[in-house]
Amino acid sequence: MKDRQGDDVRVEHVGEDVPSAPREVVGGDGESWSVALPDGLRLEASPYLEHQPPAWPGSSLRRRMLLTATAFAVALTAVVIAAGFGLGVALAPFTAGSVRTGAAVTSQQPHTDKNHDYCTLGVAYTLGGQQRHATVESGQACKASLQPGTQVQIALNPDNPGDIAVLGYGYPRENAWKGIAIIAPIMAVMLGLFLLFWAFSYRSTKRLFSQETRWHNIIATVRGRTQSKSGTTLYLEAQDTTGNDRIFTMLFNDRGPRPKPKPGDILDFALLADGTAHAAVSIKSENRLHLVSFSVPNDFQLRALGL
Repeated sequence: MKDRQGDDVRVEHVGEDVPSAPREVVGGDGESWSVALPDGLRLEASPYLEHQPPAWPGSSLRRRMLLTATAFAVALTAVVIAAGFGLGVALAPFTAGSVRTGAAVTSQQPHTDKNHDYCTLGVAYTLGGQQRHATVESGQACKASLQPGTQVQIALNPDNPGDIAVLGYGYPRENAWKGIAIIAPIMAVMLGLFLLFWAFSYRSTKRLFSQETRWHNIIATVRGRTQSKSGTTLYLEAQDTTGNDRIFTMLFNDRGPRPKPKPGDILDFALLADGTAHAAVSIKSENRLHLVSFSVPNDFQLRALGL
């Protein structure tokens, strides 16, 4: 393989000590010596595989996708249950069965939480002919809170008379349900979107493996590698069907192959692609399946990368 200036590139096989499996054609009849990638790129490829890719049933890829989707489903269920329970607790003093009555602030008790000063108010009220006492968190420093002797209106849960909220002053208990009502739907929507993404990804991946698409063997030279939160991206060079060397990118949706290929290495892999941007690959030196996305960088991107 030669670089873009025509000089020989030192190459190193990834996993070159791993013995090759018998060459085998997997899927379909006849021979197909090219494979289509996005942006009209068609690479030379062999239908004779240098190794046997793992089967989709029982693969670590399938297990990982199912576990991820299950985790998002469990998290979504937990958020819905917690939000329902939290709203029930927060709204207890304000439901149809709640009682509203007058009360008097009897005391202030200052305390510090995370370097902030807060004040707990003591209140006294009468319920069923009996004098009762309770405490209320003001969420403010004592100087800014209601002073002892102030008359207020409170809402209380008759099943738990100590469960009260002071009305009209914006104290935390009065507004607690608003935070739950805002945050819980946002979390539920985000988790639901992640769940849908993984469900659709799992379905499309299962469809890719279930159709009659053939695996192809491709040998490419690694020209570069980048790492980001979205995964490992390899810049690969291989010949297209016209005999020209073409550079394309392969983005792994996981941490990528192990060991990590270096520029100059030869990457021998089996590719299962249907002409779209997404495909599955199996590196010869591994016994794993990877989901990848392909793209073809333009000349400006190649110059920016020094390729």
